[in-house]
Amino acid sequence: MAQKLKLTLGNVEATIELRTEDAPESSKLLKSLLPLQQRARHSMENGREVYILLDPKTEVPDENQTIYQTVGDVLLYYKPSVFVEPDWTGYANQMPVLSWVYERDTAIMGTYGPIATNVVGTIIGGLEKLQTEAPRMRREGMGTMNLSLIE
Repeated sequence: MAQKLKLTLGNVEATIELRTEDAPESSKLLKSLLPLQQRARHSMENGREVYILLDPKTEVPDENQTIYQTVGDVLLYYKPSVFVEPDWTGYANQMPVLSWVYERDTAIMGTYGPIATNVVGTIIGGLEKLQTEAPRMRREGMGTMNLSLIE
C-alpha cells in the first residue's frame, strides 16, 4: 500500500502519494523530516510552484529526476540561494527545498537553465483547492504549509 501524506496550505488540505518505488531514498528522507510546518513561499522564477525550505544540512539524493515537472508533482531539490534570499552574494550556494507544482506553466530553473528535481510524490486529492489557495496566498501573503504522514 502506498504511503500518503496530508498537505495543508492556508485553509485547504490535499493528499500526496509518495513514490516509494521510484524514489525510495527521497521518500525515506521526506518521511524522516515529518511533521513539517513552515512558512510557504511562492516561487517567483519558476511559475506556479510553492515551496518550503528544509534544514540546510539536508542532503537530497539524486533519484527519479526530471527537468520536465508537471502539475501535481511533489519535488525535492536544491534551489539556488539567490532565488530564496535575493541579497545572497554566492550564486554557487543552494538550499534544499520541498515543493509542489500546481499549473502547467511551471519550469524549475536555476541561474544557468533547468534544474533536475527529484519527483518524490504526486498530489492525488485536493489539487483543485490548492490551485485556488496558492494564488490567493501569493496575492495576500503566504501562510503556513504543514505536511504530515497519514497513518
